[in-house]
Amino acid sequence: MPDGAPATSTNGHRSAPDEVWAQVRQDYLAGISAPECCRRHGVGLTALRKRAAGEGWRRADQPWTPPVRLDPWDEGVLLEDRVAGDLDKVELHELEWIADRRMMRAVLRGDAVEALRWRRVRAVIESDARELARRIHADEVLRCAFEESGPPREAHDVNDVNGVNDVSGPGA
Repeated sequence: MPDGAPATSTNGHRSAPDEVWAQVRQDYLAGISAPECCRRHGVGLTALRKRAAGEGWRRADQPWTPPVRLDPWDEGVLLEDRVAGDLDKVELHELEWIADRRMMRAVLRGDAVEALRWRRVRAVIESDARELARRIHADEVLRCAFEESGPPREAHDVNDVNGVNDVSGPGA
């Protein structure tokens, strides 16, 4: 329109500006779901689907590419990059944090089932972390006790039983 106002469709709704649709298209083709794109940019799902079909930017219209393992906005991307795929470098508290963030994102989307799923994941990770900490503590206690008192008496000589060596007799 010459006055800069957004165009009004025949049903009385205002159409989003082209800049908004360009961002919707970019996000949609980056792998963000259609409902999430609509929520982020304030456009209707039907309008998105019509525009994507009409302008040829449906995912079905795109050439096949292998899927990325994580969504680009997911916290797990940074962790995966940091450890370069080596899972032995991942600490349990980092996984707890990621599960917590994913749970919060699901709550914000209104996806209660997904939020509860991530809550359970976080709870299992927390439980595993507590068990690991308990085992490490128990090992430390045993190590300290061993260092203070030395090895058990029978560890000095496998043939020494109650101070008697069966080869040479008592006190030998």
